[in-house]
Amino acid sequence: MSSSKLVAFILGAGTHVGAAVAANLRAKGYKVALGSRNPAQVGADSEDYFHVKVDVSKREDIEAAFDTIVNKLGPVNVVVYNAASLDVPPTPTEVLSLSAEKYYESAAVGLGAFTAAQKALSGFRAVVHRDHPKVFIATGNGLPFNQFAPSQYFTLGIQKALETRFIATAVKSYEAENIQFYFATLVSTEGGVPGPEVFAKSAQTHAQVYWELISNKKQANWDHRFTIDGATYPHSN
Repeated sequence: MSSSKLVAFILGAGTHVGAAVAANLRAKGYKVALGSRNPAQVGADSEDYFHVKVDVSKREDIEAAFDTIVNKLGPVNVVVYNAASLDVPPTPTEVLSLSAEKYYESAAVGLGAFTAAQKALSGFRAVVHRDHPKVFIATGNGLPFNQFAPSQYFTLGIQKALETRFIATAVKSYEAENIQFYFATLVSTEGGVPGPEVFAKSAQTHAQVYWELISNKKQANWDHRFTIDGATYPHSN
């Protein structure tokens, strides 16, 4: 693994977006930690990445994962929160058929972004990263920007709503330190929800766009929307 001081942690590191972002960061000289519930299924070469098991719905898991990474790789200066889950109510059209347990478990995934950023803060402020990017990116979607979400997607919407509220506030809280926060959302060419066939081929686009955000010299619009060609959607200008 690289001797670089640049360290990235991807939570929710799967075989699609997470894998593409990880490969790009590694190619750019980062030491990359991949966090997932089942690290053996991520498929990345263990010699190229540092794997850590983490359940993002559990605060103590996230905290322990950061402590392990800092001990093994050094302070983290880039975090990609790519975690999400979807619990469909037993009666799909009735949101209240969802159990309270599932509701709280789902909300915890959104709250995990706060814990991850809180644990990353000491790394962002570390002397070794004084001249390095200090960036937190959450993989987004359009659900939190509409008061109504179909009940089938209610739990995912809750997660992303929690993330947007936190990120919008953090932007102002840490502006003076140039610690940047983004909610990055792939949209259709019309600005809506992209079809599954578009998302299926979006991994490299996510990697490209996330690198551009990491490379920003200063905070841009935290609500960053982009299309499959990597172009910024007009809303974000």
